[in-house]
Amino acid sequence: MNTWLIFVNIQGKMESRLPKPRIMIKKATSITDIAAKNNNHKIIKNMPTSASTLTSTSTSGGTKSTNENKLAVKQTLVRAKTLSVITRPNNVKAVKRTATDIIHGETKKPFIKSAAKTLVNKPNNNVLNTVNKVNKVIQNDTDKAGKIKKWDLRGRLAQTSDKLSVVQQKNKDIESKCIILQNLVDTLKASEATCKNEIEKLQVSNNTSTAELQILTVEISAIRKNEEDLAKRLKESEELCTNLSRELNKYQENCKTQEILISEQAKQLTVFQIDLELQKKINTDLSIAKEELQALTHKMDKERRILHNNIQELKGNIRVFCRVRPRTLKEIEQMKALCTISFIDDCTIEVNKSDGSDAISCSGKLRGIKQEFSFDKVFTPNASQEDVFQELSLLVQSALEGYNVCVFAYGQTGSGKTYTMEGECGLQTEGMIPRTVRHIFEEMKQFELLGWKYRIEASFLEIYNEHIIDLLDSQQKIHEIRMVDSKGQDLYVSNLQIEEIHNPEELHECLRTAQRNRACAATHSNERSSRSHSVTRIRLIGTHIAKQEVSVGNLNLVDLAGSERLKTEEAVRTVETKNINKSLANLGNVILALLKKQEHVPYRNSKLTHLLMPSLGGNSKTLMLLNISPLDECYNETLNSLRFASNVNNCKTGNIKRSRMVLQNTTN
Repeated sequence: MNTWLIFVNIQGKMESRLPKPRIMIKKATSITDIAAKNNNHKIIKNMPTSASTLTSTSTSGGTKSTNENKLAVKQTLVRAKTLSVITRPNNVKAVKRTATDIIHGETKKPFIKSAAKTLVNKPNNNVLNTVNKVNKVIQNDTDKAGKIKKWDLRGRLAQTSDKLSVVQQKNKDIESKCIILQNLVDTLKASEATCKNEIEKLQVSNNTSTAELQILTVEISAIRKNEEDLAKRLKESEELCTNLSRELNKYQENCKTQEILISEQAKQLTVFQIDLELQKKINTDLSIAKEELQALTHKMDKERRILHNNIQELKGNIRVFCRVRPRTLKEIEQMKALCTISFIDDCTIEVNKSDGSDAISCSGKLRGIKQEFSFDKVFTPNASQEDVFQELSLLVQSALEGYNVCVFAYGQTGSGKTYTMEGECGLQTEGMIPRTVRHIFEEMKQFELLGWKYRIEASFLEIYNEHIIDLLDSQQKIHEIRMVDSKGQDLYVSNLQIEEIHNPEELHECLRTAQRNRACAATHSNERSSRSHSVTRIRLIGTHIAKQEVSVGNLNLVDLAGSERLKTEEAVRTVETKNINKSLANLGNVILALLKKQEHVPYRNSKLTHLLMPSLGGNSKTLMLLNISPLDECYNETLNSLRFASNVNNCKTGNIKRSRMVLQNTTN
């Protein structure tokens, strides 16, 4: 046992004195190291390569692998000389040891296939297989090395040299494979660049082709729609053609029948032409007769107008009608006494008090019991509105023929003036103004047959407290009475609204507006007394184009305010009553001046006489409608009104002239 320990110590010293070998055996690499080294080469899987490159790489790789598979030249190991001689002690016995089986020469290498084809398709799997084989060999060697003793340096050196040769050979194989793979990578990169260029070109061409495809699809869809529309139109045209062919056949049949009718009608046409010539001759004869008759009718119309005017002048240019109103229902209920009124004839009236006592005049003298007055016409209380208008219609006819006509109602408050002029709603109770309008439009139709065409203008005003107010205009304006020219006596009112009338309804509407705007108030004598003088002015302009004549007639319809004495309980209406009585008194003064034929007639003393100047003393026909009350309490006012009316009736204005002009021919 001690000898064995000594031998071991001597052997250890000897090993320490031996020189180190020139070739160092590296530590065996593990499988993970080989795999990590192979991963650093970045082997690209499944890259497309052409057949030519694969064949070239496979052939080149094959040649290299065959050259590299040959064993390297075996290196001879030189044993270093030891400095000291190994001496064995005499007392140590020789120990017999078993020799290790060292196989010198080339180790059997695994068959390596041509790496080009396998590495291109599955490079990772082949590398792993080779690594596994190397690990197995290294494991086997390590197993064998485990069997060699530590002191057998020669065996260990041989073993490590074999391992080194094997590893070097494997390293060379791996380097050759790496070079092959690097070449393969370069070729793949080159092919990748070319493929990218081709891909870009293909993408550009693809984009252009897709754009062209879209355009073509749109064009194809449009063509298909057009084709469908054409197909529909073709069907419709075919149907229309069939219908037209049917209608054409019908028209051809109708043409045949029409040709027969045309031939018959041609015969009738010749007959009609002969009749037409005869009718033309008759029409020429009738037109000549018509012209002669028109000339005759125009001549007769002139004569009729002259005769009508002569009759009106014989009756008097200023006429006075007297109308006695009946008692109202309220007066009958109150049983008011009536004065005695006797109607001697159609033109004479006799008035007396009911108790038979003498009447006292304004001067305080006693008058006779009976007072008799004569007028142009006297109307009893039973007379209707139509009876009064029959006498008035003759003057309206004169206005249509071109004369100035004035009709005014006079009388005390409550005597029926407004009722006579305006009337009430209803055909039987209409007053003089509505009836005059209707009569004008009826006569216009007759004058149209004679060639006359009329244009009607109307205006409505009132004189209230010596101020002129336009009843159709709500705005307050200054109105003045002015002369038309310096030669004649025609007057007009400034800033007065004039309405053109086309039918009776328009004039009635204007009349209703004027009635609403007229000033009225309740007095002792009447609940709704007119406190102003209302004037309706109607202008009639007639034109005869064939004879080039124009006639202008003015019709003034005046409803005077009531004449009455001022009473103490009506002191509130003092100013109104004074102005009314003043204007009526000036009217009496004008008539008195006309009776005495004075050189100066005071027309301008009041607005009423100034406005009625053409009607009283000028070129006009005037009618005064005197309205009196039958009540005994109104006897004195009745006598005053009758005396005033009789003075007017005695007034004569002389001959009057027709307003007539000749149309000027403006055409060249």
